[in-house]
Amino acid sequence: MNFKEDLYPFTTESINRYIEAMNLKDKSLLTLGSSLDQAYNALLLGANKVTVFDINVNVEKFHKIKSNLILTCPRNELYSRVNNSSLFHDYSYSTEGSVYKCNLYMHSDDNYELLREKLTENEISFINGDIFDIKNSLDGNSYDRMILSNVVQYIGMYNRKKDVYKLLEKMFKTLKRHLNDDGIMQLLYFYNTKLIIDDDDDYDDFFDGYNLHKILKVLSNDDMDNFEFLEFKNDYLSKDAVVLYKKR
Repeated sequence: MNFKEDLYPFTTESINRYIEAMNLKDKSLLTLGSSLDQAYNALLLGANKVTVFDINVNVEKFHKIKSNLILTCPRNELYSRVNNSSLFHDYSYSTEGSVYKCNLYMHSDDNYELLREKLTENEISFINGDIFDIKNSLDGNSYDRMILSNVVQYIGMYNRKKDVYKLLEKMFKTLKRHLNDDGIMQLLYFYNTKLIIDDDDDYDDFFDGYNLHKILKVLSNDDMDNFEFLEFKNDYLSKDAVVLYKKR
């Protein structure tokens, strides 16, 4: 998948399992784009300012298409209508059943109608850029909440010639400066927690996005208590997890 151009029509994450723990009501949010489901679920839960940051040049265009479909077609038609748009060549990322389960806005007609109201009342803003080189993109803006999806797991794939742990540490420090006090950052998303590697002895020479122990060792410094590991059942008969960072 070309992350600078290709899009996910819907999330592959169990967003419904963790997003309510972020307490988004009346909060400003910086989130990654792609399927835009993080942004839409956040609006549904009362986020009052949503900014989408993504390296993908097509995310804002997709938002116009997908939000218009939400506003104009019934909930039971959205899955097929989004997948039938001209932006996708592969619809296998998520099944119709998982889309209904993973997104709060698809849980009921009442939720769907509330999202419609939120989309009408709130304008989502967009920033195109690289999350691993974000320092010049946020200007002086700060946010109450941040959602990074599973982007950290891909840092090694796109930065093979750099010290990825130093790059990750630099990115995290920058994001913390733009996170308000008492803010919450969803930092990591793990698909299938059975794959998480806790022993970092053999992972000093390359980056493994599932090496939770090593990642937290690099990032935590003296504030390990600010990180929370939240594990939950996903919709594929296994368990996923997120790591939340709470700025105190």
